[in-house]
Amino acid sequence: MLARLALVTCAFGLFLAAGCGPAKLNESKTLSLEPGDPKALDLPAQPKPQKITVEYSATEEVTVIVIKEADAKGPDGLLNADVKVNRDKALASKTGKGETFSVDVPENTAVRVIFFAKKKTDVTVKLTNK
Repeated sequence: MLARLALVTCAFGLFLAAGCGPAKLNESKTLSLEPGDPKALDLPAQPKPQKITVEYSATEEVTVIVIKEADAKGPDGLLNADVKVNRDKALASKTGKGETFSVDVPENTAVRVIFFAKKKTDVTVKLTNK
């Protein structure tokens, strides 16, 4: 009886340690952008839906696109993400010198957060999730 209780307690502890939601995201970066040279932050797929918050600021205007990784694969996807056809597939897009916005990401969906600038600038980014 005591052994069974210990086994159940251990199994319950492992379940709690595994968690039920997406992995905690709290990432801050500074990216140096050049005209025609976009940069991306790739976020892995999570087993549960999540809400990603993107906070950015720059001295020059920046375009930020959150898009499913499948819609912007590899270097070509990075360069072409700002094309209207791909921008229509974006989960969210914003343009400005700074903003905070959130986007809902479906379960099991890897995403890319892509940054473009028409002038040389540094952009400070913070990504979090719930």
